Amino acid sequence: MGKRVVTVVAAVLVAGALGVGGAFVASRTGQRAPATLPALQAADGQAASTSGAASAQGTPAAPLPGQRARAPGGGAEPDVVPPQVRYQVRGELPELGSSARAWTLDDQVTSAQVAALAGRLGLAGAGGPRPTGSGWTVSDGRRELFVNRLPGVPWTYAGTRFVCGGTPGGVTPKGAACASIEPLPNRLPPSAPRPRPPQPPELPDRGQAERIARDLLARVGAPVDGAELQMVRGLDRWFVSASPRVGDLPTMGLTWTAGVGSKGQVLSASGWLAAPRPADTYPLITVRQALDRLRNRPVGGPVIERQPGDRAPTAVRPAPCQPPSELPARCAAGPVTVDVTGARLGLQLATVLPPVGGSGKIPRSYLVPAYFFQIDGTWTEQVAVIAVQDRFLTAPPSTVVPLRSG
Repeated sequence: MGKRVVTVVAAVLVAGALGVGGAFVASRTGQRAPATLPALQAADGQAASTSGAASAQGTPAAPLPGQRARAPGGGAEPDVVPPQVRYQVRGELPELGSSARAWTLDDQVTSAQVAALAGRLGLAGAGGPRPTGSGWTVSDGRRELFVNRLPGVPWTYAGTRFVCGGTPGGVTPKGAACASIEPLPNRLPPSAPRPRPPQPPELPDRGQAERIARDLLARVGAPVDGAELQMVRGLDRWFVSASPRVGDLPTMGLTWTAGVGSKGQVLSASGWLAAPRPADTYPLITVRQALDRLRNRPVGGPVIERQPGDRAPTAVRPAPCQPPSELPARCAAGPVTVDVTGARLGLQLATVLPPVGGSGKIPRSYLVPAYFFQIDGTWTEQVAVIAVQDRFLTAPPSTVVPLRSG
């Protein structure tokens, strides 16, 4: 038999987006009604459906469907469909606002803006932006800036420095040889002595790395005042991420980053060139209703596959995972319970979904009012649920696939 091809439905859809126009509706106040929102996909992969659209009792936890997860106790590694997550409230959740503004992010950018960003990153003498099919690049041979012509105009900056301070297989600034990243068994016979791995560089302390990252982010235009920072120490750099506030609300998905390496060098960075623009103000559901949306969020899967001889793909619901000796090729993990310990109003980044069978560029992204639910007592673990009322949401189009047992 031929090799079985498995495709997993991993995209999670957000029913809701927003239109910027909106028609004037006759009312006693004469105010314009907010536009009904087309379908969106959230940047974090989570979903918020209209109340009638959800049919499952949980939401997936990492890893996402189709990713490989090690079987309990080691041994074989089947494709494990993630478990349902059961959310239980610990304590009291607050009542939050009754309405909130949405924001838009377009894809409009000029080469002059790209050149200005390159200058702030130290690439002023690199020859100017070079257009590509999807944006611009600026490079001096060692460092590169790429600006993507997507909603929000996301950009990334990276140097070619690795742990040893130079390019793989090259030399460091002091002339010492750099270790190659090619696996050693492919280059050396079994009897050959193995070279010592390069030593991790000495990094600045946490406070110094935060100051350097904040300075860099402010220089490239990030709204760092009031931004929530997270820091993780890696092998060759501090990874610093900042989630700014927009309209005095915290955001999810609109992340800026900086990588601070040895001697305070900025080794990487990313951000957005487009600034959020105010859109309509929407009435919100309650926190309790949002918690119901979270609990009713569709679980990832079932798995969509096509086997040799099949005329069309079919949906397979995997069997429950068993002990390692009995594991099938693919199985479904058991349910997981997590504690919801707080809630706050924020804005979640989401992108318009193209129509089924459609194509073409997506002109804008959105920051949509959402409730952020705190998990296990810390805001470093949170999950977002779109908070716009159902009457302003549009369910995404569905595709019907025959279901058979796994």
